[in-house]
Amino acid sequence: MKTGGRKGFTLIELLVVVGIIGILAAVAVPKYRNLLEKANLGATMGNLSSLRSSLSIYYATNMVFPGSIDPAEEPAFAEALNGDMPFVKAKYPADAPPYGREVTVSDAEGPSIKGTGWFYNNLHGVVLINSTARDIQGNIYSAY
Repeated sequence: MKTGGRKGFTLIELLVVVGIIGILAAVAVPKYRNLLEKANLGATMGNLSSLRSSLSIYYATNMVFPGSIDPAEEPAFAEALNGDMPFVKAKYPADAPPYGREVTVSDAEGPSIKGTGWFYNNLHGVVLINSTARDIQGNIYSAY
């Protein structure tokens, strides 16, 4: 503040404040993005657990694994699922995110591509995330 009857901030003081805010924003925005992706990964893990529980309920009721975990293709599994097909909410990496709720059915051990949605092995009743990409923590999605 200047003396002599004038009140206000000098241009230098305002530039310093703007610079400090800019530095804080440059640090905070990437951290915020990582937190959002970690939340998406957590939601995906919860949805994967829900799918696996529904598959266990179906197996306990029918003593056989369903041909598909897609409720549109397997109405009996829709009853065990008790709702809509959950999403893979993860959106990392940006070039090949597994985001989606499509179901890939195969008798292979696991996915071999950076696909989207869920992978279901109908011989062994295994549900995985349908992607060989790495998540925000460096783990391969299909390893969960």
